[in-house]
Amino acid sequence: MEDLQALGFTGFRTVGFLRDEAAVSVPAEPGVWLVMRDATGVPHFLARSTAAHWRGRDPSETADALGARWVARASVLYLAAAAGPGVRALLQQRVKRFLRFGMGRNVAHWEGRVVWQLSGATALRLAWKALPATKARAEAERLVGAFTDRYGLRPFANEDEAGDDDQ
Repeated sequence: MEDLQALGFTGFRTVGFLRDEAAVSVPAEPGVWLVMRDATGVPHFLARSTAAHWRGRDPSETADALGARWVARASVLYLAAAAGPGVRALLQQRVKRFLRFGMGRNVAHWEGRVVWQLSGATALRLAWKALPATKARAEAERLVGAFTDRYGLRPFANEDEAGDDDQ
């Protein structure tokens, strides 16, 4: 966590805390955000995701697929930008949508969905760093690139496009 704080990340609130407070502690500004896990060992994967089906797609992955995505020794699971125009693309709204999706609500937040197949997801932590919208996406891409360079894989819950959480 100290490395992330040195990079300017703040918050480090649990999913459970943010869910209970409706993410009011997350700034309503553009920036980058991440999901992390305090433990770095291999987690227990749930057979079914707690996330909502979106446009007829089941967010659940097989245990083998999740295991292949798992990044040993990494605490960061997902990195994303909140950089688009409008209030729905600010950190607070992106985090709210992510949490609602994980609780089974039918909202658009497909990216990062595999987080919701981890046992004990309410203990995961979210952190954020406010940035101008013009810099947020590039910063998310830089962070995903640095992660990939270090571990040889993208973060567990990031899909092909670095930090794109608009789906």
